[in-house]
Amino acid sequence: MSKSQGFSLIEMAFVLVIITLLLGGLLVPFTTQVEQRRIAETNKAMEEIKEALVGYAIANGRLPCPDTNGDGQEDACPAGNTTTTGGNIPWVDLGVANADAWGQRFQYRVNGAFTIAISLSPLTTGNGDGILRVCTDSICSAFLATNVPAVIYSSGKNGAVQPPAGADELENTTVPTNMKFDRNFVSHVYVGPGAGLAEFDDLVTWLSPNILFNRMVAAGKLP
Repeated sequence: MSKSQGFSLIEMAFVLVIITLLLGGLLVPFTTQVEQRRIAETNKAMEEIKEALVGYAIANGRLPCPDTNGDGQEDACPAGNTTTTGGNIPWVDLGVANADAWGQRFQYRVNGAFTIAISLSPLTTGNGDGILRVCTDSICSAFLATNVPAVIYSSGKNGAVQPPAGADELENTTVPTNMKFDRNFVSHVYVGPGAGLAEFDDLVTWLSPNILFNRMVAAGKLP
């Protein structure tokens, strides 16, 4: 009596389990690669925005105000070192990308003094509310940068699907309190969604005053 050929149901189920495990092992690294590429693309775009801001300052003697109505062009903003103003990057005026790799508009905060005329004075005006600083956490226990002319940031992957919940990401929102923008920003390493309220995937960069001034001096726009 000949034996029937083929796989039993148990054998087929076993093979399917193995295939599923193999595919799962491949998909996780692929997803990670996709996110790493998006992060790299977003960081590159923000570096291009910083370069465009320097070019705008050299051409106009000041930094642009943010875009607050969504048309990509700067809108009127409060001027002076006691105020900051925030909104979208004025991408039309700067000729740069308008959104990060997750489809969210790049955000921009600027010290109001730099939207009037750039000089050395904004660096020596104390700790006015308009003088931006970048911290390592929401309580600013340590600083990465102070006296910053402008900050550019992306809310990262989770910004496309949810409002910020943790204190560190909330510090980077553009929503003013009592019509007044917070001057503090937070930048630190990525913390995944498994960390709950400690999750952090914002990408934050800033325009260094030294780089801005040196470039403007080299262009003959500052003494």
